[in-house]
Amino acid sequence: MKQLFHRKHKIKIFTWFRLSLLAVLLIAAGSLYTPYPAELVKVLTEKEKPVRKKKRKVVKPVVKAPEAPGTQPVASTPPAADAEDDIEVEPWAPQEAFSMPAITLPPFPPALPEKVEPGRYEHINSMTPGLNVFSSVMFEQGSTASQDRKAREAYQLRVSLNLRLPQAADGETLKLANPRLPDLFTRYADFMGKARVSQWFQAIYLHKQNRMRKEAATLSRLLDRHNYYDTDTILEIEAPDTGRKVLWVQADMDVVSDGSDGDRLPDMPAKVKNSDYYQPMTSYRWRKLGTTPNPLLPHWEERVRKLSKDKKANADSLQYAKNVVHDLKKYSFLLAEYDTFIVVPLTFKSGDNDAYRPQLGDYAAVVVEDRIFPAIVGDYGPRFKAGEGSLRLARLINPKATPFARPVSHLGVSYIIFPGSREPENAPINYERLNSRVQELLSEMGGITEHAKFQQVEDLLAPKPQPAPTQP
Repeated sequence: MKQLFHRKHKIKIFTWFRLSLLAVLLIAAGSLYTPYPAELVKVLTEKEKPVRKKKRKVVKPVVKAPEAPGTQPVASTPPAADAEDDIEVEPWAPQEAFSMPAITLPPFPPALPEKVEPGRYEHINSMTPGLNVFSSVMFEQGSTASQDRKAREAYQLRVSLNLRLPQAADGETLKLANPRLPDLFTRYADFMGKARVSQWFQAIYLHKQNRMRKEAATLSRLLDRHNYYDTDTILEIEAPDTGRKVLWVQADMDVVSDGSDGDRLPDMPAKVKNSDYYQPMTSYRWRKLGTTPNPLLPHWEERVRKLSKDKKANADSLQYAKNVVHDLKKYSFLLAEYDTFIVVPLTFKSGDNDAYRPQLGDYAAVVVEDRIFPAIVGDYGPRFKAGEGSLRLARLINPKATPFARPVSHLGVSYIIFPGSREPENAPINYERLNSRVQELLSEMGGITEHAKFQQVEDLLAPKPQPAPTQP
């Protein structure tokens, strides 16, 4: 029994010894794949370099020549040499031991970027032209960050938009927009003395207010300063002797370039025919007089075909395109590039002022400085905006006008509309009738003076007269 116990104990000791030896051998073998053995061999095999001693410099005094007779030479001392020049220094020698590999740590704290990252940074002033921005930041004591982060009122932006609501101009203050007005009309003081502000003036600015309230949170869609203050007044005038009713709108002039008519203009530029943004219709229209198809009809028929196949197409867009195709086949419209017409707010279609409500086709006189241009009411525009004219009318006023450049930016355009003066049936503008009829209506107001320059307008699309055949 004693021998058996001794034998088991001996076997156990021998087993643990072998396991320990095996572990040491594995560690030694693994160290061969690390940089430490190479460093150790490099240090052991490196020959000892001789130490070079730095020689001490000997400084000799420098004697300068005397500057004047009778003076003693002065020995000048050069600048003191470094302390290292006076002491023999043995250079540092590495110890016979391996060194740990260098460890590169990241900078702490992390470095800030040297420049702003690319991206779009837009100042609030550029979102709405003419908007004056006064910014202020207020701080108040709160609770802990973990609590304030959950509170919506702890980090908030309050937008306050302050606007002045303009008053309607009268006959006297209209001189600020066009000082020549009193000199152009014989009875200016008489009919302006009894003029009253139309309810449509209040209606237009009510629509402006509603739009501003609605879009206040989206500053990029706000009405800019120009379009907010685009209407100086809207007056209802009754001539003293004749009783002629006049609706006087004082505003600026934006440009409209809409309309199409296959009978008068069978072809149009490709950029117009293929445009998805060009409006082929005007509110003033008449039944087609000829058989020539509208030049914009193929584009809109193709648009209906594409929308019909598109399963994701908006139903309203498809229905609108179908309505356009129907109207282009049935009606003809004014041409903004060739006809002189004005655009009135859609607000004018409503209201109780039947005697002063303008209708499509009513005659109008457009006054700019001392010039008077004949036109008709040809289209309806947004409810919150006044002061628009056709491209032809804009170019008569200012040859540099384009669909994107106004002929007049200030409120110096007078739109004198004669309600109830339209022709019995709609038709293309007869320009001889337009010139004579507008002059008659101005006479019913009391007439114009010799200072006024009435501009005769001709028909640019009228057939050119053929030369008479020569007789043999």
